[in-house]
Amino acid sequence: MSISSAQAFGAIEVGVVLAALANGVLALQVNRYFHKPGKDPLFLKLLILFIWLATVAHLFLSAAVLYILTIINYSKPIAETVLPVALPAGAGLGAFIHSSVQSIYTYRLHRLTDRWLFPVVCWTLSAYILGSGITYSVISPTELIGAALIPSTRWNWLCFSYYSTAAGVDILIAVSTCWTLAKGRDDCLKETRQLVNRIMLRIVQTGVATSVVAICTLIVSVTSQPSTTWIGLYLALTPLYPMTLLALFNGRVGVKESEARIVEISVESHIYFDEEVGMKSARTVGCR
Repeated sequence: MSISSAQAFGAIEVGVVLAALANGVLALQVNRYFHKPGKDPLFLKLLILFIWLATVAHLFLSAAVLYILTIINYSKPIAETVLPVALPAGAGLGAFIHSSVQSIYTYRLHRLTDRWLFPVVCWTLSAYILGSGITYSVISPTELIGAALIPSTRWNWLCFSYYSTAAGVDILIAVSTCWTLAKGRDDCLKETRQLVNRIMLRIVQTGVATSVVAICTLIVSVTSQPSTTWIGLYLALTPLYPMTLLALFNGRVGVKESEARIVEISVESHIYFDEEVGMKSARTVGCR
């Protein structure tokens, strides 16, 4: 199946531009996160810093792919052009970013519920996302550009499972966290219920943002061929993960300042929200 230059490079160029814009927003969020007063553990701060650096590296790899295809190899027919190594390398790096952000969400879910079933399932699926991304980065350098960018080849199942798993994990984490919070919401005071509703809304917004883009990428990769529009969506999806994570983390300051006190709710093991990771075991205060 052939593919034209416009079909191959146009979507990639749009994706790089969107990723650059998202990285600009992400840089502002990282600056706010590390300058705000907080008690997050050191390992979490280091992981967030590493995820941000990986996202910046992913942007440079994406820009390198566009430069190689449109400048260095501009005179070569697409059918004879070998896939630039920067693209599969970026795929492996993107898989690391996706799985790392989901692992942080899963860790917060475990701290909230004090249970292992859903967290273990989410961690396992995140590990599969990382493994599938690394697999693609290993097998793709031997592909021609036309065969590698169109997911209708022998590796179609790998692309399908990657994005469907990513969307599934995002939805599972958001639903599980909101369901756990909702169980103890009705037994609390009105002010506490309002705060819990705000927290649930932010969790849903972050989960929906990444899962919708992942589902759209999956649908486009299957239905719009021979087109590489899904590559542009993928490039925009990668910085969206750390961007939504830091938006949720930085939003904790607004919640704390608006209430001017720690709000606690009863969720079986009795938890309260603070600025460390979000939830800790404690005595129930402010609930009936």
